[in-house]
Amino acid sequence: MGVLPDTIYYPFCGLVGPKYCDCKAGEGAFREWCRSAAVCHALQEKRRVEIKRAMEFSQIPKHWWKKTMLSFEGQEEIKLAVNRYLDCFQKMQEAGCGMYLWSEGSGRGKTHLLSAVCQEIIRRYAVSCIFMTEEHIFRKIRESFDDPGIGEEARIRQFLTIPCLFIDDFGATKTTAWKNEMMTAILDYRLNHALPTFFTSNFSLPSYESSLQSSSVARPGRITSRIYEMCRGFILEVKGEDFRRKLATPL
Repeated sequence: MGVLPDTIYYPFCGLVGPKYCDCKAGEGAFREWCRSAAVCHALQEKRRVEIKRAMEFSQIPKHWWKKTMLSFEGQEEIKLAVNRYLDCFQKMQEAGCGMYLWSEGSGRGKTHLLSAVCQEIIRRYAVSCIFMTEEHIFRKIRESFDDPGIGEEARIRQFLTIPCLFIDDFGATKTTAWKNEMMTAILDYRLNHALPTFFTSNFSLPSYESSLQSSSVARPGRITSRIYEMCRGFILEVKGEDFRRKLATPL
């Protein structure tokens, strides 16, 4: 029958099961066991735990956990573009292609949309992500300076190497030469290593570059040039009304 008297632990599902012979009958019996209700349930539970851990690791604020593509109302054109990206994510990831969502005002749903993209990538493709505001990223880097034993690259390594980095409120903090150098280093590494990076911003890329010029930052086009290449085809304007004002309006 291909089934041996011993048992063995199977890491792929976290269960102890029969040990199977290497013969043809054993291969068939093993495949049948893999289709059993117990194994299917164990795999589902393992996947649920992995997704929960990945969600917590991503640092998406829990306020956004229930914000999905389905709950994003209106703007069908941009939803089609985002869903097209998600359906082709594995090709996009291989090419290092991310997404830049911008609007001139707040409350258009940029963070809702970006957090939904992050959650879909975690749930569908089990890819590790970090989701933070620009200010939070800079604060994390500054905190590392309390340890003098940490080298410069090690201070920003998690942002350099995470498979997918989501930067919310890009350009919202006051520009300084230090911040500009840090962000340039992060984006340069990620571009060179084809690691997708995602942004929300209240700036179009031309207006962001203009803001850097007015701040007297050296070579203000370095960051925008990288983003144009990193997010090619998915630099999307999020239009519509400020939903926060609509929520505050009495019925």
